[in-house]
Amino acid sequence: MEFSGCWRNILSVAIAVVLLSLAPPLAHTARAQSQAPASSTSNENDIRAATVLFYAAFNSALHGDLAPMSAVWSHRPDVTSLSAAGGHAKGWNEVYAGFQNIARLYPGGNIEQRDMTIVAGKDMGYSVCIETGQLRSSEGPMVKFNQRATNIFRLEGGTWKLIHHHADSNLNEADVSASR
Repeated sequence: MEFSGCWRNILSVAIAVVLLSLAPPLAHTARAQSQAPASSTSNENDIRAATVLFYAAFNSALHGDLAPMSAVWSHRPDVTSLSAAGGHAKGWNEVYAGFQNIARLYPGGNIEQRDMTIVAGKDMGYSVCIETGQLRSSEGPMVKFNQRATNIFRLEGGTWKLIHHHADSNLNEADVSASR
């Protein structure tokens, strides 16, 4: 289909008018999107710090002090934990009892996070990492481990609280080598 020069000019003007009318909404969207990473970066840093606090609390629990663990977790009934040892704890009382049991079964040892990835939204975020460390069962030698973990946080009263922890030992050798 060919347009005459007159119709081409009219069509060009119409397209220009449409594009100009879209410019303000598009500019607003672009500004909003360009501002989003700044708050995400702050929240990502907060999620990273909350994750580090969780693992410090985990180490305290392994040495008999569960107070820090209580401080980093939400105490709401929707919190959950799926530990590498198995089981499914739901609600703060069950989650706390699970950590009491871990502290009883594995006195001493340590756990740390490596290769952390953070995703953060306005009031929820998560970290995924490799948990590595060593634990001693009350009857046995120190055992080294590497496992995958996911930690989900919710902003409660201005503080990022853990609402879900999941760890499993389904790492293959490539995962272990890549995390070193």
